[in-house]
Amino acid sequence: MRSVSFAGIMYHKFCIIDERVCLFGSFNWTQSANIRNIEDLNICDEVSLVKNYLLEFKALWDLSKTDIRLLRNPQHCEICKQPIINILFMEQEGYNETKIDVMQQCGCGQRTVYTDFYDISVYNNYLVAVETFDDDIAMAQQSGDEILYYQLMAQQDFVIANYLSLVRQNRMGFPIIHAVGVKAWEWYDKHDGEYVYKIIWKERGTEQYVENEYSIE
Repeated sequence: MRSVSFAGIMYHKFCIIDERVCLFGSFNWTQSANIRNIEDLNICDEVSLVKNYLLEFKALWDLSKTDIRLLRNPQHCEICKQPIINILFMEQEGYNETKIDVMQQCGCGQRTVYTDFYDISVYNNYLVAVETFDDDIAMAQQSGDEILYYQLMAQQDFVIANYLSLVRQNRMGFPIIHAVGVKAWEWYDKHDGEYVYKIIWKERGTEQYVENEYSIE
């Protein structure tokens, strides 16, 4: 048992058993809730739901009181009054390196504030997390097995999110990294397109102010 303390109301009420079953609902896990109050407690073994709750638990476990405050109340630009967000972008550089850029984004635009180079395994491990499930997902899609398809998608998302959440332990000297992205080609039509930054992981609490995609300026 670990106590997490921060300003505000902690209203999550869920229990995960053996990473296979999730109990959640209004039930307060007290004697009053058990014998006096009208409460609800749901029991679910659906893979996608259990994986999402497990990610939520791990995120809350890893985030500090300061982290949660920074995520809930991001710094705002004095000019455009929009949130200033730090996005870590990674791409393969040559054959042996992963290039890491941290870009600060607000309504005024974007600027690269940090660049470093790491072993190619940083990028390759991400690709492995993506590709490990690709063949099985494609086969489930072709066979029409929707249950297996959504189970595999949930497992893939879980593995990727767990890998990318390592930025919590290595923030390149920044108080918080809000998201991780990669450079990807986006087609406009059959003949034309452009490179964009696609967000592949977001920290908890950033969904309202971190977009899913950014243009490259």
